[in-house]
Amino acid sequence: MAHKFIINDGYLILGDVEFHENLISKGRDKSKTVGGGRWHVDKERNVIFFYGKSVDFGKVKQKDFDEAFKQPSVERMGNFFSEKENFEEVLKEYEEFCNKSE
Repeated sequence: MAHKFIINDGYLILGDVEFHENLISKGRDKSKTVGGGRWHVDKERNVIFFYGKSVDFGKVKQKDFDEAFKQPSVERMGNFFSEKENFEEVLKEYEEFCNKSE
């Protein structure tokens, strides 16, 4: 197993897999994969390195990587946890939280 990534249908997909093709989940079109490589998290530098190429799909072009990296990500988005089960109640709780923070 290794830290590998692919760009599939405009999305950056990461995982710990043996083969890059294992990153393509059910329902995704394999033909829309434009390349792949490996990734490494350096906690000391606070950087994720993306490098190399995929034997299955080839090397990712910088343009394709930049476009995929613009997709929404849990890491780059704000987050809010609630124990509520109804989304409308979660939104109300979130609004109250935001109003208290101002």
